[in-house]
Amino acid sequence: MPWSQTSPMNQKVLFIADHLKGARPVADLCAEYGISRKTAYKWIERYIKLGAAGLEDRSRRPRVSPNATADEVVAALIELRRHHPRWGAKKLLKILKDAIRGGSCQVARPAA
Repeated sequence: MPWSQTSPMNQKVLFIADHLKGARPVADLCAEYGISRKTAYKWIERYIKLGAAGLEDRSRRPRVSPNATADEVVAALIELRRHHPRWGAKKLLKILKDAIRGGSCQVARPAA
């Protein structure tokens, strides 16, 4: 007999189906499926609000990163790196800082 293979999404759907039958309390279902009651109630609430789509995994990426590098700086670094692929991080940052201090937002391309 082959091993039964189920995905986490299938397990969530089976849990919700068992819950909707109403035959057993949530605590018993949690013990059977190996999840906490907090997780169970979260899944139930998401299923009620969004249907099956609410059971899909969500991104854990933060929406905002206060320490993120500004898009202009990233673009300038990428452009500088494109012109000088062998230069290291120290040199690229020094040139970029000098360009910013000099009031030039755009990094001038050094003469080769």
